[in-house]
Amino acid sequence: MLRIRRTLLAGVVALAGLGTAMSTTGTAHADSSAIAAVECSSGYVCLHYNSNSNGAIFRQGFDIPNYAGYSFVTSSKGSAGAGLSVKNNAASVDSWNFTWGFRIYYNSNYGGVYQSIGAGGTANLNADLKNQNASGRLYS
Repeated sequence: MLRIRRTLLAGVVALAGLGTAMSTTGTAHADSSAIAAVECSSGYVCLHYNSNSNGAIFRQGFDIPNYAGYSFVTSSKGSAGAGLSVKNNAASVDSWNFTWGFRIYYNSNYGGVYQSIGAGGTANLNADLKNQNASGRLYS
């Protein structure tokens, strides 16, 4: 009788451990996919929410006449600003486009004051454009 109780107890403990291991594995997998971060890569110009190319990121591969409707996402350099609109929220630019320069503009449709960043360049936005950006395009 004692042997049966020990065997049953061992079986219950083993099943409980298996259940914990399975639930932990599922949680760990879900957590690792939830923290995937975007990186800037060749051909893109990346706008960052914070200065010095930190915080959330927006990867731009073509001319955008109005940043309304575009949002920052978590980057490998942080999540500050993730989910916020790119329009009027960028603080720095990191260009991984080594062929074309990039201009960021104060107004939509490429109007008003602008700042140029050379091909492959990086810059904090000047006082006129930091958190006052509405459009951006590549130039030769």
